Amino acid sequence: MSNLEQTFPLLKVLLVMIVPLTIDLPRSIFKALALLAAYVKRNWHKRREGVVLRYPFLSVIVPAHNEEDLIERCLEALISVNYPRLEIIVVDDGSTDKTYEKASKYAVRGLIKLVRREKTSGRKAIAVNHGLKFTRGDIIVVIDADTVIGKDSLTEVIQPLLEDGVGAVAGNIRVLNEKENFLTKLQSYEYMLAMEVGRLLQSMANLLLIVPGAFGAFRRRIVEGVGEYDVDTITEDFDLTIKIHKVKQAVRFAPNAIAWTVVPATWRGWVRQRVRWAKGQIITLAKHWNLLFKARFGRVGTVGVPDMIFMDVVLLFLRIAWIVLVLFFSLISFSLTSLMVFALIVTFYMVNELIVTIPCFLYIEGWRGLKRLAYAPLMVLLYRPLHSLVRLKAYLEALVRKETGW
Repeated sequence: MSNLEQTFPLLKVLLVMIVPLTIDLPRSIFKALALLAAYVKRNWHKRREGVVLRYPFLSVIVPAHNEEDLIERCLEALISVNYPRLEIIVVDDGSTDKTYEKASKYAVRGLIKLVRREKTSGRKAIAVNHGLKFTRGDIIVVIDADTVIGKDSLTEVIQPLLEDGVGAVAGNIRVLNEKENFLTKLQSYEYMLAMEVGRLLQSMANLLLIVPGAFGAFRRRIVEGVGEYDVDTITEDFDLTIKIHKVKQAVRFAPNAIAWTVVPATWRGWVRQRVRWAKGQIITLAKHWNLLFKARFGRVGTVGVPDMIFMDVVLLFLRIAWIVLVLFFSLISFSLTSLMVFALIVTFYMVNELIVTIPCFLYIEGWRGLKRLAYAPLMVLLYRPLHSLVRLKAYLEALVRKETGW
């Protein structure tokens, strides 16, 4: 052991832990405090339940491609909602299964409008834009065919749109098939932490960047004003949200507008989905580079998008480089100290996980939500490292412009 290590053992620890201590821990503490503020706000400023100023006419678009196993469940939920004025437009985008036949049963009863494209477009954005031609509502709601909404979710999702200056609202997406297997349980954990609480905190700071394609609501005139959905990206929901921000319209999150979606139940399907998400993210960020650090776009330009680039892209490469360096120096001088370093890193990330997840699950589900903490070690040691590798793969594929469709 060198004199430096003998004299300054703490210095070595700090150098090893520089990434977690300077980036991960401060953000986790901030999220926990922000969630506490959200809890206080929710309980001190409860709005009167069921009070709606008006019921604007809604046009609900359901794009579908080979969804024969799920389309009926989606439509049954839609026709059962507690909302008096709406139309439902299903766009069958060249399905080769029985999606069209199953949706037809609802069309002949006058419950939906059914539009069929004989040949698949290969892009959800094209299917939604096609559906827009058949809509009449001032507010457009887009719902994926593998998604089931709650009875009051349409009422809830329009609440923020009743305010002037709000152009879009993100619904609250949870996992429908959570109990199917181990992987779906991990994704349910992730959805609550990263998507539900993450969008809540982003909305509080006026930094919400993605209205999920599974369930979102938009002012029709805003969607038409920004040129509808662009077809040059596979993350059309992210792209449209950025365009709405560019015309200085606010984007909100409706936590009580709950919808349950089917997530991949196989690792192969999960990898495919996450590659598409990450690839589309990097392509959309590159497309809207002119938004970066521009004060005229408000916090989204000066904070939101730069933060996404740093946390999702830059930090991914930085973290991989950090791990490689730690492994390299540990292997060339393997000792008991090396094992202690790894134990320290794992312990840190477990504690860091609990700092965020405990208040998160308490906020969403109360004390019964704490049972989800049993999955925390698997998230830290398995799920998130795998997700990082998948995102790395996607970013590299985006650089060579490898195509991805539905």
